[in-house]
Amino acid sequence: MYAQLVYELADGVATIVLNRPEKLNALDEEAYDELRDAFVRAGKEDAAGVVVLKGAGRAFCAGGDVDMARTRLTDERAGRKHFFQRMLPVSDAIVAVGKPVVFAVHGACVGGGAELCMFADYVVADETAFFVFNGTATGGCSWWGAPQLLPLLVGFRKAEEIMFFSRRVPADEAERIGLINRTVPQGELDAAVDGVCNQLLDLSEEGLRLTKSAFRATKQLLLASMQSAAEENVALLGKGDLTGAFSAFRERQMTWRDLRPGFAPEQVS
Repeated sequence: MYAQLVYELADGVATIVLNRPEKLNALDEEAYDELRDAFVRAGKEDAAGVVVLKGAGRAFCAGGDVDMARTRLTDERAGRKHFFQRMLPVSDAIVAVGKPVVFAVHGACVGGGAELCMFADYVVADETAFFVFNGTATGGCSWWGAPQLLPLLVGFRKAEEIMFFSRRVPADEAERIGLINRTVPQGELDAAVDGVCNQLLDLSEEGLRLTKSAFRATKQLLLASMQSAAEENVALLGKGDLTGAFSAFRERQMTWRDLRPGFAPEQVS
């Protein structure tokens, strides 16, 4: 049914697997559309009490697909369609589903992948995982959930540090500061997630639904600013010089310092 996902329902758990391992599960237009559909589908499954999202291969998710960003998100119209008709509906679906959503993270969890974790109800990572909100490193802003929810999770000052510097946060630190719930040794992620799911399935289905509903109001209040943040980032796509700079940066032909007044451009080796 899905080209970039695997969807399974067994033993009370609806499992969604990002299944583009050759691209480190980078998200393109089709992946976002399929994710929204899969979460809505899981929400309608009477036999599903918990929803799990994980990634196939070496990583959880390397973020938005670079080729998509470079070749298709090149103007405001394309950006507005992608942000408002794909990305925001995915996060809305995760927050709206009336069941706990558990993320299982290993390897790279970068950009849109890291922001996707903001919408989960519980996050387990193994020791190979690391998180990067890399907006400032790519010429934009991590607007999709991170500015809204990361300060609540890790504290305002720590959130500023992580986002201003596009800093890599390893799994053990992510647990310590509250970015995720739990870290486990490599090779034990699936067992740990199964344990979390079984604990949840032993609890009241209605109680879990009501508890998530109670938290939802707080999340939605904080997430309300995503609409305006998305519009601001759409405006960046209308700047052809920034689009060209992004391509040059990806090809290691420049640094962002080169664009600052008073600094002479230098070749990146």
